[in-house]
Amino acid sequence: MSPTLYLIDGHALAYRTYFALSAAGSNRWQTSSGEPTAGVFGFFSVILRLLEQNKPEYLAVAFDTGKTFRDELFKAYKATRAKMPEDLRPQMDRIRQIVDAFNFPRLEVEGFEADDVLGTIAVQAAAKGFGVKIITGDRDLLQMVNERIVVNLPGGKLADSKDYVTIKDVVDYMGVRPDQIVDYKALVGDSSDNIPGVKGIGEKSAVSLFSQYDTLDEVYQHLDTLPPRIKGLLENGKESAYMSYNLAKIRTDVPITLELEKAKTNQYNLPLILDLFKELEFRTLAPKIQAIAGGENPTKSFEPQPKQQLSLFGEPVTRVGIVREPAGAVTIVDNQEKLDTLLSALNSAQTISLDTETTSTDPFSAGLVGISLAVEEGKPFYIPVGHLTGENQLPLSRLSNALSPVLGDPQKAIIGHNLKFDAEVLKQAGIGLRNLAFDTMIAAWCISPDSRHLGLKDMAEERLGLLMTHIEELIGKGKNQINMAEVPVQKTADYAGADADVPLKLKPQLENDLIKHNAEKIFNDLEMPLIPILMDMEEMGISLDVPFFKKMSGELNQRMVEIQNEIYQSVGYPFNLNSTQQLSKALFDNLRLPHPDARKKTSSGFYSTSAEVLESLSGSHPVIDWMLEYRELSKLASTYVDVLPQKVKATTGRIHTSFNQIGSVTGRLASSEPNLQNIPTRTEIGRRVRQGFVAAPGNVLVSADYSQIELRIVAHLSGDQAMLEAFHQGQDIHAATAAAIYGLPIDKVSKEQRRHAKAINFGLIYGMSAFGLSNTTDLTLAESENFVKAYFQQFPSVKSYLDDLRKSAAQLGYVETILGRRRYFPDLAATSQINRNLRNREEREAINAPIQGTAADFIKIAMIRLPAELAKKHLQARMLLQVHDELILECPEEELSSVVQTVKHTMENAYNISVPLETEARFGKNWGSLKTIS
Repeated sequence: MSPTLYLIDGHALAYRTYFALSAAGSNRWQTSSGEPTAGVFGFFSVILRLLEQNKPEYLAVAFDTGKTFRDELFKAYKATRAKMPEDLRPQMDRIRQIVDAFNFPRLEVEGFEADDVLGTIAVQAAAKGFGVKIITGDRDLLQMVNERIVVNLPGGKLADSKDYVTIKDVVDYMGVRPDQIVDYKALVGDSSDNIPGVKGIGEKSAVSLFSQYDTLDEVYQHLDTLPPRIKGLLENGKESAYMSYNLAKIRTDVPITLELEKAKTNQYNLPLILDLFKELEFRTLAPKIQAIAGGENPTKSFEPQPKQQLSLFGEPVTRVGIVREPAGAVTIVDNQEKLDTLLSALNSAQTISLDTETTSTDPFSAGLVGISLAVEEGKPFYIPVGHLTGENQLPLSRLSNALSPVLGDPQKAIIGHNLKFDAEVLKQAGIGLRNLAFDTMIAAWCISPDSRHLGLKDMAEERLGLLMTHIEELIGKGKNQINMAEVPVQKTADYAGADADVPLKLKPQLENDLIKHNAEKIFNDLEMPLIPILMDMEEMGISLDVPFFKKMSGELNQRMVEIQNEIYQSVGYPFNLNSTQQLSKALFDNLRLPHPDARKKTSSGFYSTSAEVLESLSGSHPVIDWMLEYRELSKLASTYVDVLPQKVKATTGRIHTSFNQIGSVTGRLASSEPNLQNIPTRTEIGRRVRQGFVAAPGNVLVSADYSQIELRIVAHLSGDQAMLEAFHQGQDIHAATAAAIYGLPIDKVSKEQRRHAKAINFGLIYGMSAFGLSNTTDLTLAESENFVKAYFQQFPSVKSYLDDLRKSAAQLGYVETILGRRRYFPDLAATSQINRNLRNREEREAINAPIQGTAADFIKIAMIRLPAELAKKHLQARMLLQVHDELILECPEEELSSVVQTVKHTMENAYNISVPLETEARFGKNWGSLKTIS
């Protein structure tokens, strides 16, 4: 079998992957230092998948170099193409750098395009008996297809490298043979490259001509046989035709020769590649290249890693070498003698790192499989308790009696990664932890809240140069996934021992970085003390009225059927309302409704039926409003009404959400499994869902909600006298704002004027512009601009604060809350190359972060203090939920007055700022029908 050379069109592949991944957003595809990475990551995802699946023996990459002979031939060549995005330019240099680390030949020749280089090398390789597979995104290379050369044009997937275009495919697709494509383009032209062709000759005419004649020359030799119109067009366009031919034809005589031995794929520098992947924070690619290196292809003879290497910008960078966490270093505690040794070590230690292995990620239903502990780096212990195999396992009762005194000792500092989960699991097993002192996951988040790499494995690689075993390597994934209890004890011990050992190694680095990033106070005074509070809330849960949800489900389903029938009757035929394509056809083809943006067709060729599109058409036709209602009801049913009753724990009869401290970049808590923070409250039907959350018999629910806390924070941070005065006088801030802007007494402000003022009061927190105000009110753009101008004239210090915040974010690269919680914005630096839309978005987020983050900090302070305040007064009330600026508690009916007083006092005195913090308290038997306490 003849060998195969894989040729990569570097620029084409980079472009395709860049645009495919950039849709995920700028923060997703950039490093923590702000370097863009979408194109680089996508490019090497394709390369690694190619190496893994196709195992090529030979591979080379070609790149464009700039101006070519075609630009001299035709000045407007490729003039219609958009300029390379600014953030892709530096990525091309990174791609070249990593291609060199792979030791793939980098093929570039001044004055020629990558297509010409690929064509030349392909012909040379084919002449030597090689098969050639060209991977590109450019259809120009289809002209190279022959018996030995095939082309891959990736479609929707980034690396669909199995589908290669052959001669037959080209004929089926274009109607001409590959060797006729240049002749075809000479007549038809190519709008993507601005190749003119012959005016008036279209695709059908060209295909017809080349079904009769093989070449462009033959067509012109037989002009007299052609219809008069075609003949005339060809005669008038002859010069353009031959110029277009020369523009479209790929050169195969470029002065370059590839030494095929240098294209072998077993010559790459693995340590250097891992080093670069680490610098670019490609956590998922590093294990892939290592897995490939450990297989049959390529070989394992790699160059030694350099001690120091120049970065992309020429500065020396020292990096930690990548090593694998050693197996067998763990002590398996499977008898009393080893347990005594472990207890001796624990009793002598001040700091204990621990981790649990379980059968589930739900701490309240998970079975405990084993516990790992470490007090000295490199010497972890593992206690098996719930493996399905392995004779020597310690009974949980003996373990609980042995470990509880030492782990419950408040003088012992307990550390770990995601400690809340481990503490909850151990509590269910009868082992209580007292002093949760250091969580490496939360520490890393406090240091860099935008980080995508807060997992222990990522942090070990990034900070320690240590490759850890991923859980999928033990239990698999998908339908073949097994339970951790089914994994042999020794394998689990190695894995779990590292999970306890690595936090010990990470802690000193993280402590230094907490100080460096001014995050020490937030971590020690807020986030760590909050863990036991959240544990209690999660364990407590909240009661659910299951019959209520069952009844509501029936009502929703009945109404959805009614809506469905109304739509069918209006459209004239039945179809799947959940199919965006069928809905698009019904609305815009059948009913001929005007689409708000005729350009918004999906990749499948249909008009978008997104919520934004339907909402813009609301009121234009009954079907639109029915569809909006149908979608709302469907989402309520599938997300809450039908699902929540299934989440009720049989053992408690209550529903238990999980609070995630690292779930947002601003400091706000997130809720999941189920998410109880996003229950819709804007519509009556949405608000009804909350009625299903009820107090236990003999109890009531109490809600305490901060009143306009974010605006109070704005008043404090800006020091604006007019705004401060309004809050100190206890005025309705929105009415006071409207009165100031319109020049009216506050009692003369209309509801509409107050609504406009409210829109801008809350809008400024999110960096809203005049354009945004006009979109959220009935004001015209001109009226909105005047309104914003008048607003800042009345509150000049607010404008100064916002302007200063933008400047500060650009200069420092971060913003921070009153308590010092930081969020970083490296893209806002003056030298950063990002487009205006992304910069505007980041500016809006930079404005919001100190305000929303401060509000989050305040309510966390209140949550930490409140249990002690309640206990001091011997009150039985317990916190159940935290939703943004609101706390939900449950208390005995007779305690209501005392609980409300205690909660309000604690929240309103969480932090002293220059305006009073106020709360509104309500109570009731269910969350949706709470009454204000006067």
